Amino acid sequence: MVAGLANHRRIEIIRLLIRTPSLCVNEVATECRIDQSTAVEHVKRLHEAGLVKKKSTGRRVLLTPTNRAKAFVETIDALWKIAK
Repeated sequence: MVAGLANHRRIEIIRLLIRTPSLCVNEVATECRIDQSTAVEHVKRLHEAGLVKKKSTGRRVLLTPTNRAKAFVETIDALWKIAK
């Protein structure tokens, strides 16, 4: 799981999906201002780590964060507050 979040972009993607679940990779790429191929690779790693669920709806694949991802981000935020 840690490898899934070992990149600041992946944390950014998880935060985006927490705010706006059910986005497709194209929308993630646009919102994060990254290439679609980069977004695909990040989402792939997040999915492999069990941090993102994929749901096919026709030609689109919608992404949502798992409860594990939400808990991890909450932990990061709590640690960040303690460190300040």
